[in-house]
Amino acid sequence: MDNHSQYKNALGLAKRALDYIARYGTPPTPHAYEVFYTVCAGLNPELNEALGKVIAEHRHVTAQDAERLYQEFLSPQQLSEKVETIGAQMNNEMTALLSLIGNAANSVNTYQASLVNAEGQLGDGPAQQNASEMVGALLNATNAMARTNAEVSANLETSRAQVEQLEDCLKLAREESSRDALTGLVNRRQLELVIDESILKSSSTGQPTSLLVVDVDKFKEFNDTHGHVAGDSALRYVASCIKSNIKSKDTAGRYGGEEFAVILPDTSVEHAVSLAERIRHLVNARYLVKKATGESMGKISVSAGAAEFVEGDTAESFLHRADMCMYAAKRDGRNRVESTPAEEPPATAVGA
Repeated sequence: MDNHSQYKNALGLAKRALDYIARYGTPPTPHAYEVFYTVCAGLNPELNEALGKVIAEHRHVTAQDAERLYQEFLSPQQLSEKVETIGAQMNNEMTALLSLIGNAANSVNTYQASLVNAEGQLGDGPAQQNASEMVGALLNATNAMARTNAEVSANLETSRAQVEQLEDCLKLAREESSRDALTGLVNRRQLELVIDESILKSSSTGQPTSLLVVDVDKFKEFNDTHGHVAGDSALRYVASCIKSNIKSKDTAGRYGGEEFAVILPDTSVEHAVSLAERIRHLVNARYLVKKATGESMGKISVSAGAAEFVEGDTAESFLHRADMCMYAAKRDGRNRVESTPAEEPPATAVGA
């Protein structure tokens, strides 16, 4: 996308964000504007869902609602504070560890001094008295050294366990920042990073890379009929169908509200279509049931588009071609897989 197109796109999103602010009576604070702009851009599906629930319940969005949503989903302090806290704890542990090592070194120096002193005593005074005093001093020094070593060993083991636990917490914090909370798939930001990496690899190796875009058919209608809880359950079900069919080198992510994407390294578009067909059949093979009541909600289906990387593709153009194929599947009746793109998505594409 060139600079002029980026400008027009950003301006359009800004106008939509301001329209929403006016529509829902929200005071136009910077944080409120950022919330609505992010929602319009579709950059944070969890935020879209949370805002949708606020609107469904109250029909307006107060300044307090907007600030809460900002702090919960957009505040840059959240992850940085979590990582900073863990980092500080690890720093404390390492400081304590260095102190232990210093104490151990001092203990060794003291013991060495005792040995030197004993050596000097061997040549002075009566041999029997010197030997007796020397043995006693060495026994005392050895016992002190043994106690110090035992203490250092125990403290080192405790520190090692605590550092490992903090490393696990840090790893979890990093994973949480790249995961979609509802489905467990990677989030949009992480997915786009993986697509960029796959494009670079494919360009250098010449191996094919394919991309699937999978969208739940008539999801808005399903949500309106059965409720958001059932809708969330349906999205988790689709995510599980996708995860159970891909390889460890593949990456599946939640790209939008009910839209998923799968990046497939070393995979031709023909094999990508076959995979999408397996996912489509699996999704449509089961009747969904409300756990609380046992009520059948019927079956759901997905439409999917498949595209293969071509030289010159960016993450944006690659996703766009797969997206257009998905819209072609929608246009041709839904519950289909297409690898021939449509001209443009239909005007009623959202929630279709």
